[in-house]
Amino acid sequence: MNHKQSRQRQRLLEVLVQHPGHLSAEEVYSIMKEKDDKISLATVYRNLNRLSSLNQINRIDHPNAGSMYDGRDYPHYHLHCVRCDSLIDIPELYLAELNETVSERMNAQVFSQHLVFEGICEECLKIV
Repeated sequence: MNHKQSRQRQRLLEVLVQHPGHLSAEEVYSIMKEKDDKISLATVYRNLNRLSSLNQINRIDHPNAGSMYDGRDYPHYHLHCVRCDSLIDIPELYLAELNETVSERMNAQVFSQHLVFEGICEECLKIV
């Protein structure tokens, strides 16, 4: 791996960790392009895939927007609001216990799970 790739990967990780929400690859690219005009969209995709495979970021399959990326690496679920189309972090819901239960019942080892709840968020429920 060359120095430029690792520097770009680190910068990409910083963008995701510092962003309060969830970003698409194109949004990450746009943010990074402001500071590094030599970065390509292919480099962003490659590094997002690498960071996701290393479990340093979360990749969420948004039902309408495709893959979204989350720099919060602690285990958590998401709520997809069907009204405003946003993804919202759900505080920890006993993920360790869920992994243990599935591991025991399936006689397997669970590393992670990807689950998105569908519903209407708190802000949208306020709008009548």
